[in-house]
Amino acid sequence: MGLNRINKPEPLAKTALKALRHSILANDLTTGVVYNEKQLAQDLGISRTPVREALLELSSKRLVRFLPQKGVIINTFSQKDIEDVFDVRTALEVYSITKVCRNIKTTNISVLKECLAEQKKSAGTGDTNRFMEADRRFHISFTTLTNNNYLMDMMHDIRDMMHLMGFKALGLEGRMHQVIREHEAVLKAVCTGDAATAVAQMETHLALSKAAVNKTKEEKNNNG
Repeated sequence: MGLNRINKPEPLAKTALKALRHSILANDLTTGVVYNEKQLAQDLGISRTPVREALLELSSKRLVRFLPQKGVIINTFSQKDIEDVFDVRTALEVYSITKVCRNIKTTNISVLKECLAEQKKSAGTGDTNRFMEADRRFHISFTTLTNNNYLMDMMHDIRDMMHLMGFKALGLEGRMHQVIREHEAVLKAVCTGDAATAVAQMETHLALSKAAVNKTKEEKNNNG
C-alpha cells in the first residue's frame, strides 16, 4: 500500500541517558554537587525509573557515582585513575595513528583538518565546550579511521572520562592554543605517513595533557 513504517518512540531511559550525559559533558551538571534522582526526573519531565536506569548506565561508565541515602555526584578521579586512563588512551591512540599512517595513501583524513579548524575557531572565541567537542572528534577520528568497531567502543568510553578530566585543564593560561600546536604537529606527520614522528608527537601531546590535568587537580586540592 506504500505506507512507511512508523518508527517506535525512543525508550525514556535512553532519552534520559542522552540528556544527562550531555549535561555532564557540557559542565551543566558539575562536580561537588549532590544531585537527587527525584529532582533530576522533575527537571527532565519524566518519572524516576528511567532516570535511575540512565544513572546506573552513567555509573557503569564512571561518569557519576552514587552516594548511599544521598543521591549522585559527578565523578572525580584519583591520581591512579588519571594514570590508568592515560595509559589506556595512549595505547589505543598509538595503535590507531600507526595504522592510519600505514594506510595514508587510501585514507581520507579531511575530518582531522576540519576538527583542527574548528578548534582554532573555538579558541578564538573562548568557547570551551565547542573546543572540547572538536578535540573529542579529532582524537576519535583516528580510531574511526581504523574501521575497528571494538577499538571505537573503547575509545568512546575513555573519551567521556577524558572529557571530565580535561575540561578544567583547558582553563590553564594558553592551554587551548598549546593543544592546537600539538595537534598541528601530529597532523603534519600523519599527512606524510611518518608514523614514527606522528606517534612521538601524539605521545608528547598526551603527556602534556596529563600534566595539565594533574596541575588543575593539584590547584583544586591546594584551594581546599
